Amino acid sequence: MGQVVRVPAELFKKFLRVSQALDEFHDAFEDFLIVNNPVLLRRLRKARREQLAGKTRPWEEFKQESARSAERHR
Repeated sequence: MGQVVRVPAELFKKFLRVSQALDEFHDAFEDFLIVNNPVLLRRLRKARREQLAGKTRPWEEFKQESARSAERHR
């Protein structure tokens, strides 16, 4: 542990630019896939309406249910 790798500043800056471009592409592509999937779009809109209406539940409850479901499917 404690090893250091030296990277030229220009290479690091180039890596950061490419990483940002990939993140932007990923976001745009994800939006494209959602918009072109009417079933998913309906489900997302329904989920958002339910959230705004307060139809939510505590994270711990969801986590426990998810764990039980995973055990049943083993």
